[in-house]
Amino acid sequence: MLDDGSTIAADFVTGAAGAKPHGWLAGTGLDLHEGYIAVSPTLQSSHPDIFAAGDCAHLTETPRPKAGVYAVREAPVLFDNLRARLAEDGSPRPYRPQRDYLKLISLGNKSALGDRFGLALSGPLMWRWKDRIDRRFMQKFHDLPQMSPPPLPVPRAAGSREALGDKPMCGGCGAKVGRDALSAALTHLPAPVRPDVTALPGDDAALLLTGGTRQVMTTDHLRAFVEDPVVMARIATVHALGDIWAMGADAQAATASLTLPRMSEALAERTLTEILTAASDILRGAGAEIVGGHSSMGDEMTIGFAITGLCAQDPITLAGAREGDDLVLTKPIGSGVVMAAEMQGLARGADVAAALASMTRPQQDAAEILRGAHAMTDVTGFGLAGHLHGICMASGKSAELNVNAIPRLPGAEALAAAGVRSTLYPKNRDAVPGLAADSPAAELLFDPQTAGGLLASVPDGAARVEELRALGYEAAVIGRIVGDWPGHISLV
Repeated sequence: MLDDGSTIAADFVTGAAGAKPHGWLAGTGLDLHEGYIAVSPTLQSSHPDIFAAGDCAHLTETPRPKAGVYAVREAPVLFDNLRARLAEDGSPRPYRPQRDYLKLISLGNKSALGDRFGLALSGPLMWRWKDRIDRRFMQKFHDLPQMSPPPLPVPRAAGSREALGDKPMCGGCGAKVGRDALSAALTHLPAPVRPDVTALPGDDAALLLTGGTRQVMTTDHLRAFVEDPVVMARIATVHALGDIWAMGADAQAATASLTLPRMSEALAERTLTEILTAASDILRGAGAEIVGGHSSMGDEMTIGFAITGLCAQDPITLAGAREGDDLVLTKPIGSGVVMAAEMQGLARGADVAAALASMTRPQQDAAEILRGAHAMTDVTGFGLAGHLHGICMASGKSAELNVNAIPRLPGAEALAAAGVRSTLYPKNRDAVPGLAADSPAAELLFDPQTAGGLLASVPDGAARVEELRALGYEAAVIGRIVGDWPGHISLV
């Protein structure tokens, strides 16, 4: 029915409306044309710092219909001109739109209508043409460019290229020094001579006696692997707190150690505020306070914390695992391979989001459920196998793992099957002798984790897992402690 009351008989009615400007544009103070933002060939509005492209913009010198083909082709010009505007000596380039464009509309049943320059054709040939164009465009969102390693310095030592490899170094725990090198370096340290410092070599945190109070202390830092400083701060805070939680302690105080990439004073202030606010939220939730820290400028962002915690009872160490204990894991594994794939443009966005959500989840409540564990650690850079190997060595025990019971992050196993590896993977694999990775799921045992789950040796694993799952954890009993073959891990 039309406005004048007349009707047009039809079995099917469809509406094809044109573009319409948003009403709020009228309040911007910018020059408009029929409600659209008037822009010059450089896509700049009447304010040189405000650009517009696509259906909200009107090209004053070369008016064109509102169509996606123009918006798509304006995008690289917009990108270049935004960068030019921010650069001291940048000069913008004009957008020169084509006079007409091919219009292809699917008609269903693998038929399409094509029109250009007033010539209209329809049929299967037009559909195949449209299908080819669409698939070629969408393929650009699948074959993404890979992150390349930084160029090597000149001059450089012989063998540098072979030693460093051709992969960009992973961030987070994937950037750690290998376990063998770290252990060898620690052997050169003298034993503690202070009576208030208890030696716990290889454990998650140091044990101090302060006025008769048991206090644990740890430090950790991460090279940034996401550009958002708030997300990175949350990950680094949860990661550092993992050592405190693994010892069965309550977090007390933290100092921050921050390195920012070189930036203006105003941007540094804003970035520091974002990092400290995000970190404080998580530390407050764990019962701790930020009491100070240190900051500096460098090549890349690094966020770290030194944290103290208090123990009401003896701390949980690596050395207490008992034969027959269940092995409980609170979080899925696979963050290393997912983030390595993200660097190479191979990871699905949903899988990256799931990994970040896992890494930013604090585990204070999980640690409280696991307080009665005989041994506990947090799974980080040395991977699940490496950290379990540490428990077995310290406890003089061996372990059995059920690979199929180990929770895995979405996409991690498929990426491992495709050959994606974190840069720390080979060292983690070599650090656990006798454990063969005969499947993609088993290879994830050596995947370095950042802010990973707690791994606990407990006598009543099923009951603990039930409590953890009630809190939303993807927890599982993944194996058990068995005989007296120190450090041996078998897969069942």
